[in-house]
Amino acid sequence: MKKLTFGGACALLVLTIGASAGTLDVTNNYNFPLSGGGGGAVATLNGVSVEIFCDDFDNNISLGTNYSANVTALGTSANLSATRFGGISGLGWTQFTTLGSQDDSFFNVGGAGSTAVARYAMVAYLVSLYNQTPADYPVDNQIQDAIWSIMDPAGETVSDPGVNGTSFVEQAANWYMGMDNSANLTALNNFLAHYEIVSPASMDCSNRLVNCGFQEQIVDPNPIPAPTPTPEPRGVALALLGVFAIGMFGLQRVRGADSCVHVAS
Repeated sequence: MKKLTFGGACALLVLTIGASAGTLDVTNNYNFPLSGGGGGAVATLNGVSVEIFCDDFDNNISLGTNYSANVTALGTSANLSATRFGGISGLGWTQFTTLGSQDDSFFNVGGAGSTAVARYAMVAYLVSLYNQTPADYPVDNQIQDAIWSIMDPAGETVSDPGVNGTSFVEQAANWYMGMDNSANLTALNNFLAHYEIVSPASMDCSNRLVNCGFQEQIVDPNPIPAPTPTPEPRGVALALLGVFAIGMFGLQRVRGADSCVHVAS
């Protein structure tokens, strides 16, 4: 739903990679459409109830229409070749320049956030923050804006969303930076495994990603809270070493004071 919205409905999505035909049906089952476009809808995929969320502001989706699709399981090692944004990295994304040096460098060329895997992971994190109620919460609109800002290819021929929902863009970046390490990788993949990307099966994207099949969705079949980053073991050891050093310094100060008192007496 870009600022194109859930037009009037969505419906049948055929699972074309490594699976039999499936059905995604969201007819008359909006969950929380947002005033600025986007939001979520109740749907069924292969007969299982799911939530679907827009990660693609360039294309539209309509209720009552059958779509052939690829469904890609999300993870840090996911093969994203069948997704709309899987081939984008580095300068292929619109660059952030207003978030502050740490977050800008994270998203820019060479940064961990410049890959499609990282972008989809941050979208999953932001989806987990939705209120998912019929009320049009301002926070939900900011989350949707942040998703569109993160999934913003450079040089599109339509009006890009710009950097909106800035605080949520930064929050997603900080979360991913905290999760993308050896101490948290298992928890990160366990979280991402609850999400799937539903993309057009036949994407003719010679003209960038505009008017290129139906609007891509991220599916939340079995929602769980996003994990909280924990320090890596090396970081914990350094922190404990610091505490120990401070303790020893304090102990020396106390002993020194005792000695002085003793000498003075």
